[in-house]
Amino acid sequence: MAGSRTGTPLIIALVRKICRLVSVYGASDLSAKTTPEFRSAVMALMAACAAFEALDDQPAQVDNTGARGPEDAPLA
Repeated sequence: MAGSRTGTPLIIALVRKICRLVSVYGASDLSAKTTPEFRSAVMALMAACAAFEALDDQPAQVDNTGARGPEDAPLA
């Protein structure tokens, strides 16, 4: 449906921000300040970020760099 809002672009942006924060600061005390389960969830999110970046470096954008996503035009 045209014009529907799903929140997907914002979710992608915020997940990438979380991954960037963990990469920069390490979050070594995450288990101590939250729970081991939460730390495991964040580490799984980090793995998902790496896989997502490996699939397409600019998700939801048409580009000619790196991996190609379904939104990218085929090369001529």
